[in-house]
Amino acid sequence: MNWKIWSLTLFGILMGFVSVFGIAKNFEWLLWLIIAVISGAVIAKVADRQIFTKGVVVGLFDGIFSSIIQGVMFNTYLSNNPDFIDGFKQIPIALEPQYVILFSGPFAGILFGLVIGFVAFMIDKVTGKRIQQ
Repeated sequence: MNWKIWSLTLFGILMGFVSVFGIAKNFEWLLWLIIAVISGAVIAKVADRQIFTKGVVVGLFDGIFSSIIQGVMFNTYLSNNPDFIDGFKQIPIALEPQYVILFSGPFAGILFGLVIGFVAFMIDKVTGKRIQQ
């Protein structure tokens, strides 16, 4: 992967801080959707092969980076997102909530990566870009 594709993982860091400081409480999902479309478009334009795989990898790193920031800044995250306190109380596992966030990050990232990969794949197919040999 080249640097343009790797730079898309910075969106995960950005969204980690956005969620920690509660900036996008009601429309965080919309920001993730916009990031998926932007990432998919960049991957479709830059990548010449393994477009779907590169989308999954970018999403995985976005999820990991976002969850690391949320886990490290957990007290700030809870103070700015009081709605999530009740959700953490319902977790039956005897883990600290920070660890639940850290463990769930890669799984959420893979799901997000599947969305990015699908978007990139579809943009690539619609635009008709072909591998030149």
